[in-house]
Amino acid sequence: MGLTTDDQLAVRQLVARYSHAMDSGDGAALAETFVDDGVFDAGGLVLEGRNALEEFARGFPDSVRAPRHVVSNLVIEGEGDQATVQAYVQLYALVGDPPRQEVTHSGKYADTLVKVDGSWRFVTRTFTKDG
Repeated sequence: MGLTTDDQLAVRQLVARYSHAMDSGDGAALAETFVDDGVFDAGGLVLEGRNALEEFARGFPDSVRAPRHVVSNLVIEGEGDQATVQAYVQLYALVGDPPRQEVTHSGKYADTLVKVDGSWRFVTRTFTKDG
C-alpha cells in the first residue's frame, strides 16, 4: 500500500528539520531527528547515538562558514512504520575574499527511518560524497 500522504509530508519535514538544525548548530534539534541509537555515516566520520550527533551539530557552523544544506529529488518509499529515503544533497558555504556562497560538497543521502510514537526519525543517515 505504501506510505500515506501525511507520512510522506512528515518525512519531508524531518529532512528539512535536520538541515536547518545542522546549519544553525542546534544540536538538540538535530539529535531529535534520530532514534536514540541513530547513526550518521559520512564515510570517514561515523556518529552513533544522540550525544555524539548533538555534539557534532553544535560545532558544525564553526567548521563551515554560513552552511546551507540543500536537499532535493527525494524518493520516499515504505510501508507502515518503516521507510527509506534517497536524496541528493549540496552543501553551500561562504568561501573566498570577498566571501561568496559556493557548493563545497555534493553527494547523496541514503536513509532508513522508523515511525516512533507517531513521529518519523532517522535510524541511519548515510552520506556518500560525489566523486
